[in-house]
Amino acid sequence: MTGPAVATAVVLVTPMRDLTMLAVLLSVAVAMTACSQASQQMSSAQPSLKNLVFLTREGYVNTTTMRQNLDNALKAMTLPTDYQFIDADTLTESDPRRGYGTPTVLYEGRDLFGMSEPLVPTPPPT
Repeated sequence: MTGPAVATAVVLVTPMRDLTMLAVLLSVAVAMTACSQASQQMSSAQPSLKNLVFLTREGYVNTTTMRQNLDNALKAMTLPTDYQFIDADTLTESDPRRGYGTPTVLYEGRDLFGMSEPLVPTPPPT
């Protein structure tokens, strides 16, 4: 990247305050990734977002919309969409990511909204 990437995107189907917060946090996370890997990326054409995780469960109604909006936000910043896509139900019982609500976007293992990592074992859904 030759300069700061700026984009506004609707990533979640939630109240506007949450949308704005997510867009800002995603932009910061992506910018941090680009800056921290700048020397490594000099030789590569595209940055990688392997530390960005889209966490969901099979059949969740908002997954498709949120994923499309995340992809559009990344594309608007001319970033690849090669983040990890994980079905939380396929994770081991000892994996704390099973306890996050879905869909959730994690960057470097942290929830973009600052939710603390769920405790293990995760209580069953009600």
